[in-house]
Amino acid sequence: MLVKEYCKKEKIDCKEINDGQKGLFEIQKRHYDLILLDIAMPFYTGFDILRQLKKQGVRDQCIVILTGTNLKIEDIADCMDVGVREILKKPIGLDLLDKIVKRYLNNERWPVHQ
Repeated sequence: MLVKEYCKKEKIDCKEINDGQKGLFEIQKRHYDLILLDIAMPFYTGFDILRQLKKQGVRDQCIVILTGTNLKIEDIADCMDVGVREILKKPIGLDLLDKIVKRYLNNERWPVHQ
């Protein structure tokens, strides 16, 4: 909800999908400038999406992962392979969300951090 409200306020076109399989389908059919991907989705998780994208050879996405848990080094390496730019631990504040969105919509390169 925070992300959607933020995008509306900033006049950023945003599509919210709360189902992992529908999210994967959307990523496959259309290019997005930035994908904010929550790892913790029921039934089909963010990791399921990343594994499927990797299996399909997808490498040119701009994905920022949101997670409530600490990820293992091997999880981070797999994510970077698919196009993950950053891994952020929830909760994130509006200031950080603004910084991240503007960073990637302006095509700035920054290292992955957690």
